[in-house]
Amino acid sequence: MSLRADLAPLRIPAFRTYWTGQMVSSLGDGMVPVVTAFTVLGTGTGAGGLGLVLATGMACRVLAALLGGVTADRTSRRGQMALADTVRCAVQASLGLLVATGHDSAALLAVGNGVYGIAAGFYGPASQGLVPALVDKASLQKAAGLQSLTRSTAMIAGPAVAGLLIPWAGKEVVYFIDAASFAVNIVMLLRLPVLTVAARTGRTFAADLRRGWHEVVGRRWLILNLLAHAAWNFAMAAFFVLGPVLAERHLGGSAAWGLVAAGMSVGSFAAGALAIRWHPRRPLVAGNLALTLAALPLLALWSGVPAPVVALAAAASNGGVVLLNSVWSATLQRVIPDEVLSRVSSYDTLLSLVSMPLGYALVGPVARRVGDGHTLLIAAAFAVVPCSLVCLAPTVRRLTRPEPAPEASDTAADLPASA
Repeated sequence: MSLRADLAPLRIPAFRTYWTGQMVSSLGDGMVPVVTAFTVLGTGTGAGGLGLVLATGMACRVLAALLGGVTADRTSRRGQMALADTVRCAVQASLGLLVATGHDSAALLAVGNGVYGIAAGFYGPASQGLVPALVDKASLQKAAGLQSLTRSTAMIAGPAVAGLLIPWAGKEVVYFIDAASFAVNIVMLLRLPVLTVAARTGRTFAADLRRGWHEVVGRRWLILNLLAHAAWNFAMAAFFVLGPVLAERHLGGSAAWGLVAAGMSVGSFAAGALAIRWHPRRPLVAGNLALTLAALPLLALWSGVPAPVVALAAAASNGGVVLLNSVWSATLQRVIPDEVLSRVSSYDTLLSLVSMPLGYALVGPVARRVGDGHTLLIAAAFAVVPCSLVCLAPTVRRLTRPEPAPEASDTAADLPASA
């Protein structure tokens, strides 16, 4: 396949507009994990405070995703995404003002993260359901890989720039930049064509919610994978909570953690380039094995190696996530009926990510009780064992990609994690 074929989705005007907004938004988003971590740590609340702030945001996101999935299937997905990003733009601008005026606290940051999480919960399912309306089914995995590639490219500089901006210009500047990036994405979304909304047929909200649940539980491979991904997300909470703490203590502060975050984006970039052409015969087996690379950054933090080595391990881990997500998203979009796709995506978000707030909340207390090192080792086991075991399930191994058709070499199979 040629580069021209790989970039084919960008020749579709609507997808190109959507992709442009996503890329700009990703530039701001790449800075957020770094500024959030060091803004919270600056309040003096330590790992416990950071865990609370992250847990609040993630819990609100997964709970809102259920509502967001139903409303996205019943209303305009484009409009829902624009409204969600309007909220996120306002939240980030407000947090920037709080930091600039010295009124930030762990409690206010938790509230801001919670509102941000609610908006993200409405945005995600709508976005998952919108892409199939912009490109044909044969191009879905190319579109997913292209989105991963360009998002990673945009985010490579973000963490490193944030690590440098924080001591030079202040944390508030990073928040304002992210708010501006959401504003650009809103403009791009509003330029998309108005898409037809499926008829509601008089069903109630609860009935639509039940329909989405039946679509999930009727696929055994889907439930097994969501359980494995829930364990993986529970484990990675330790990395995102203890990582900034250990970076501040031993690795060099915000600049070191910015390097680690940039390493994650580099891994995403490399994997995104591969994902455009990566069509494994058994997509879920290959994808879940790629997720086990998450043990590397956890073990790197445990061993006390320098920041560049942690960044390299984080790059490998994030690359595994992108590879899994590329086949996961493309297959859900291909297999699940369009009229219920956003609802299934919302249950995907709920079941796979609901464990992460619990992980965020528990990491601080567990680390105080058993130590940072033992906590990281336990997390590494949670990241590897479930994702390895799910590959042995016959229902997962039987799920294979059909041989590509002569005119559509990226036709995929029967089904895709997301962390």
